[in-house]
Amino acid sequence: MGQTAIDLYSGCGGMSAGACAAIPDLEVKWALDIDTDATRTFRNSHPEALVDCCDVSLVSAADVVERAGIDQIDWFFAGPTCQAVSTMGVFHLDDPRNALFVHFIRLLDGFTAVGRKPRRVIMENVPGVVYGKNLVIVKELFKLFEDRGYNVFADVVNMADYGLPQLRNRFILVATLDPIPANFPLHTHASDASGKLPEYVSVSEAISDLSDCSTDAAAVATLGSVGLPTAFQSFVRDTAGMAPNHHSNKLSDLNRKRVSKVPQGGCWKDIPPELLPDRFRRVRLTDYATLYGRLHAATPAYTISAGFGNVTSGCFTHPLHDRALTVREGARLQGFKDSFEFLGARDAQYRQVGNAVPPFFMMKLVRHLLAGAAVGVPARMTSEVIANGRKLPPMVKRYMNKRNDSERSGDGYGSGTYWPAGWGEPIPADAVAANGYRLSNAKLRYRRRDEWRASRDTFADQDLVAVYEEQQRRGTDGAGMIALPLTKEGEVDAIDRAIVQLLAILGSKPGQIELNIPVRYLRARLKLLHDQLSERRVSDLPQLAMPEDGAAVLLGSDEGTFRLARLTFEDTDMSPDASLKAPHLVLHLEPPRQQGRGKSEELHYR
Repeated sequence: MGQTAIDLYSGCGGMSAGACAAIPDLEVKWALDIDTDATRTFRNSHPEALVDCCDVSLVSAADVVERAGIDQIDWFFAGPTCQAVSTMGVFHLDDPRNALFVHFIRLLDGFTAVGRKPRRVIMENVPGVVYGKNLVIVKELFKLFEDRGYNVFADVVNMADYGLPQLRNRFILVATLDPIPANFPLHTHASDASGKLPEYVSVSEAISDLSDCSTDAAAVATLGSVGLPTAFQSFVRDTAGMAPNHHSNKLSDLNRKRVSKVPQGGCWKDIPPELLPDRFRRVRLTDYATLYGRLHAATPAYTISAGFGNVTSGCFTHPLHDRALTVREGARLQGFKDSFEFLGARDAQYRQVGNAVPPFFMMKLVRHLLAGAAVGVPARMTSEVIANGRKLPPMVKRYMNKRNDSERSGDGYGSGTYWPAGWGEPIPADAVAANGYRLSNAKLRYRRRDEWRASRDTFADQDLVAVYEEQQRRGTDGAGMIALPLTKEGEVDAIDRAIVQLLAILGSKPGQIELNIPVRYLRARLKLLHDQLSERRVSDLPQLAMPEDGAAVLLGSDEGTFRLARLTFEDTDMSPDASLKAPHLVLHLEPPRQQGRGKSEELHYR
């Protein structure tokens, strides 16, 4: 029997595309994403797959297995969206977008429960997941996988080390049932040519055959010649000299004037001040070194993001032409084959390319894991490393060989911090540093800390009280088990809705419940939601006591009976709202006992 795969939070299918390149007969059975255009692209590339375009909370593993006809799962790919842990987003562990990690584990358990336990799991995310407090997420993932019998290792890899023409650092977690060495493939390229490995693949090697080619009305390019193709070119040029999606966003006349002043490797600091928006007088000279940046043909690209069609947001200007990269050029830098076509509007195509896991890297990783090779790059995050609690080493290495053709800058690391054009004589370094590296001393705004995070905590768009009071009116007949379906209505998150309903139910029960909650995210959301309901003075809200450490919380009054309970995700048909098996938040209650248990009494959950 051949190998099968499923792809959760699949996007357009970069992980599956790379895996299929490594395993030509791999059968992708199911994929899910909430983006309509991305799922259209996925179906186009994998017409045999069942592709769901919906909120993940609506999907149960048992239903997927039945609808997709899944007999086994050899590969489980997952790329949860990264906004909640990105270095450009909000460092907020309790952001509801982190629920995507929870649904991933829920489905893993669901597949296991119906006899389809995945043999290998690969998860991808941004490097920010290992920074600061976000590392709690990684530690919890390790524990959750280990508790389920998996061997786990992870690292932040620079995909340029594997021949991708892009400085793309990503967190990669691997979990396998088979005991394989905790390592990643050996590097094939290096940041300089001083050693035994060839230098990083350059932008020119990746897209030079697209620079001056002809393109028809459907944005299909007729490729130019490249001579003897390199390994990367042989991978991406898999068609008869044709490549779709070779179109770019149009620039305004003003933006075209701006980028025309930027040399290869340069940025906004090469643009005369009379052409720049006033906001650049308030930025730090050490920041934003890639805005209005132009790629250098002789080096790899910076990270290709979802907004790479916008020259104002990063280093996305073509090395030779005064325009943004085309969708196909971005796809090349991401390691997509030319035969892979992106569907939807142009902006949707840009977004799909930038959000994807590069297939060229994914191909190499899957081949390495299949071989179970003892030789490789040791993973820096293993069960032993996570358990000992020591600080991780620097996970992202600096690129020291940046090229910059600006007359105000030299090459190498830090070459983007040069003095901007037209700003007169440079201010002494100590004077700039004393002013926070700004020319203006305007009061700083900490949007991430003071605005974005606060907006996430207010639940302004969630009518929690209505959910709570409706559940109070309905009541519950649950004695030993309470099953609450995961349903998203309006702006209320599905997990949040179930937690609020649970609080309403438990508020009507006498005594106290010691609730074991193995998933940290659920404990955090329970606390945030309880605080919100308390502020809004809902009736019969149970008291909440939550220790700083540990999985158990106390709900209710310490007078009367005492009950032990545990909270899990399950596919069930036990709730009155579900006629078929569907995802639920399930509370398992033990029979009541009298208060006054001894301190040494503990309940061990399996």
